[in-house]
Amino acid sequence: MNRQDELESEEQRVLDAFARRASALLQASVADLDGATRSRLTRARFAALEQRARATSHTAALWQRWLPAGAISAAVLSVLLVVGQSGSPPMLPAANSGAADDIELLADADGLALAQEQDVDYEFYEWAVGSARDAAPGGTVNDTGNGSAGVGGSPLSVGT
Repeated sequence: MNRQDELESEEQRVLDAFARRASALLQASVADLDGATRSRLTRARFAALEQRARATSHTAALWQRWLPAGAISAAVLSVLLVVGQSGSPPMLPAANSGAADDIELLADADGLALAQEQDVDYEFYEWAVGSARDAAPGGTVNDTGNGSAGVGGSPLSVGT
């Protein structure tokens, strides 16, 4: 045994001796009480136990009253969540929707040179939109209604 265990053992022996002596003194003092005092102490003890039982029953009554209401509201909330999600979920754009196109553009050396070119021939694009408009039924191609047409999602002015 090490020194710590010896100290703990000695402390435990002292505490046990103290508990035995306190218990003997309390038993002796109870034995020395007269009948009227014992009766008052017994009544006080029963009154305290009854008061505790009433407080416990009051708490139990509150639980019994509000537990069904909580269960019903939880069920209603669950139903609303399930029904609310049964419709089509909102469509979010995919995080990598253009990743393949981006890699293809980066791999194409000519495409990179065209993308960086500052001298872009806009007349060609205007001609392409005009010829596509003439060829399309109804005479419009992605027309936005404000004098510009879109080719590939980017609006270009026609006739400037």
